[in-house]
Amino acid sequence: MRREFVRYLRRNHSLNEPKSNIGYLFVLEGIDGSGKTCACEQLTEILRSENYDVVRLREPTHESQWGKEIRERSPGGELTAEEELELYTKDREWHIANKIQPALEEGKIVLLDRYFFASGAYQSTVLDFHWREILQINREKICAPEPDIVFILDVPAEIGLERATRRTGKANLQFEKLDRLVKVRQNYLEMFKDDNATFEIIDSMNPLDQVVDEIHKIIIRFIEKPDSEPL
Repeated sequence: MRREFVRYLRRNHSLNEPKSNIGYLFVLEGIDGSGKTCACEQLTEILRSENYDVVRLREPTHESQWGKEIRERSPGGELTAEEELELYTKDREWHIANKIQPALEEGKIVLLDRYFFASGAYQSTVLDFHWREILQINREKICAPEPDIVFILDVPAEIGLERATRRTGKANLQFEKLDRLVKVRQNYLEMFKDDNATFEIIDSMNPLDQVVDEIHKIIIRFIEKPDSEPL
C-alpha cells in the first residue's frame, strides 16, 4: 500500500540528502452537517500557526469545469445518479493532477475536505455499485493517492441534516435528504470496519473545539512518529 511505501521512504532517505519531499494527506469525511468544513478551516489555521506548510483543499473543487457543474446543478437536485459519479470522478482526476499530487510532492500537509470515500458513501446510495467498487475505481483507474489518515466525523443523520439546513437556510436537494444521509452514514461506518485505509472515527456530536483538538493531536502524533498507530 502507498502508506507503507511512504513510510519506508521517510525512514530510509539518506542523511546526506534533503528530507523526502513526500507530504502528508489527511482527509476529513462525514455526512452533510458533520462539521468537516469548519474543522478543516480551524485545523488549517492551527497547523499554520505552528509553522507547518499546509494546503487546504475541498471536493468538489471550485476550479475544474466538472466541480463547477456539480456546485451549479446539485442544489436543485438536477444531476442523475450517473452524472454524479462521472462528474465527481473527472473533477477528482483533475484535482489530483493539479492540486493534490503537486502539494504532496512539495512535502506539504494536505488537509482535504471530502475525497473518494465520499463518492463511495454517497454515489453507492443511488447507483447499482457497492462503495467498495467506487473506491476501487478511484484507486485503480485514476490512481488517487491513499490518505495517511481518513477522519470520519460521525453524527446521526437527523442532526447532520438539521445543521446543514440551518447553515444555508435550505437543503441541497441532491444530497441533503434524510433517507439518503442515513445510508451514507452507514456506508462510512462500514468503510471504517471493512476497508484497508487508516480511519479514525471522531464523535462530531462533541463541540467543534473538542473535535478539532482531537484531530489535531492525532495528526501531530502521526507526523512526529509516522510508524506508530493513530490514537
